[in-house]
Amino acid sequence: MVTTTASPTRKRALSAKAFGVLAVVGMVIAFSLSSTLVKRAESPGVLVAFWRMVTVSVVWNLVLWSTGRRITMRNVRQALVPGVFFGLNLAVFFAGATHNSVANAALIGSLAPFLIVPVGAWLFKEYIDPRALVFAVVAFGGVALVLFNAPANGDASLEGNVFGVIAMLLLVAYVASTKHFRQDMDVTTFMSTICPIAAVAVLPLAIAHGDVFGMSATGWKYMLILTLTSGVAAQGLLVFAQKTIQIGTIAIAQVAQPALAVVWSFLLLAEVVNHRQMAGITIVVGGLLAFVVLNQRGDRSASSALPDRAGVRSV
Repeated sequence: MVTTTASPTRKRALSAKAFGVLAVVGMVIAFSLSSTLVKRAESPGVLVAFWRMVTVSVVWNLVLWSTGRRITMRNVRQALVPGVFFGLNLAVFFAGATHNSVANAALIGSLAPFLIVPVGAWLFKEYIDPRALVFAVVAFGGVALVLFNAPANGDASLEGNVFGVIAMLLLVAYVASTKHFRQDMDVTTFMSTICPIAAVAVLPLAIAHGDVFGMSATGWKYMLILTLTSGVAAQGLLVFAQKTIQIGTIAIAQVAQPALAVVWSFLLLAEVVNHRQMAGITIVVGGLLAFVVLNQRGDRSASSALPDRAGVRSV
């Protein structure tokens, strides 16, 4: 009788992948809480965004300094444009979330991939599957269903929706500029550089709002919670997960964020979501999932076929 046991190397690989999966789950949960937490802060979204960015800047730079490294002027030049977009995106998103329902804010934000993929194809010659565009249209229809069927006594507003669309466009600009300018910067250096730039970009908005230090005790508390969840934990988990989990898989997992955000809004804010909105949320999540999966599979197929088309033999 022959018995076989898993090798120590395979056990370590399985264990690392299991931790990677847990990291993805934690990351998705942390990001999905953002809209609900900023509404619980009961403070102006611009101020919450500014002080969260300041606090996150301190944390990331402490991490960088602990490795014996410092930010250089070259790093600042690389991160300047993405940093401005990053700060404005967060400030506008938080401002919109405080004037909107979580369902609306989360779903408008979830539309970003439908613009990021075409922008990537246009600017960086990345692959886009034409079939995926059909699901983009379906998802946009789902968002319209959610926005136009908001309860009359709910938190949804035209102002909040406009802020949400602007924040989504700023997110697309941030992602595209990061792709162009980041180059060889590692995650810790990039975050340590981009967060102070983002804080400076948001400072004029905070000053224009008036009373920069004027957040309530609740606001300061939830600002710190947002710093630890989406600002530090989620980013750290994302970096950790990328070691063992494919970035395409991580992108697919993030499709769950809008639906989770609605769950948190129901549990923590008692927000009302009607049946038509639930149907719209299902359509958006399904369309986004199909869109991401098709592009991921098509990209892998195109990449594997490229050497043959170019006459290069793989070894």
